[in-house]
Amino acid sequence: MAQNFRNEKGQNFRNRQKETQAPHRAQWAAQFAVASELCKRGYEVAMTMGNNPVIDLMVVSPRGVPFLIDVKGQYKRNFWPVRLKKARGKLFYVLAFVPDVGQNRFFVLTQEAVEKAIRRDLQHSIARRKAKGLDGEPLSLPNVEWDFAKKHEGAWKVLPE
Repeated sequence: MAQNFRNEKGQNFRNRQKETQAPHRAQWAAQFAVASELCKRGYEVAMTMGNNPVIDLMVVSPRGVPFLIDVKGQYKRNFWPVRLKKARGKLFYVLAFVPDVGQNRFFVLTQEAVEKAIRRDLQHSIARRKAKGLDGEPLSLPNVEWDFAKKHEGAWKVLPE
């Protein structure tokens, strides 16, 4: 948080100490940003407001098709932690990059694409462990890497119309 201070000469200056953003703030910003973007595209959106562990948005397409969205948000470039979920016919993911400064970016994926990304990351993690002489599966959370997500940037067309 920036604060005003006086130096030894009595002049004012600002301490530009950067505030660290709490992860839940990025998540809330992401959910509202995704809901807003969907509304602009003609979708009807209801937010679960954290009352459902699996989904964040319940959506109806412009043609009346209901579906669900799990939003994953972050404010700095990193991977998105995502757990595998029981297969649902109409579950989609929107990975939302909501930086403090700059434009929001949205990566829209099907549940199948997210599962593929998680399996790919797990295989890479196992290979890295073997290269280090370690056995067994990695302890890290399953995730979707930034480079994989980039292929799905702005892919709103995968959602039901």
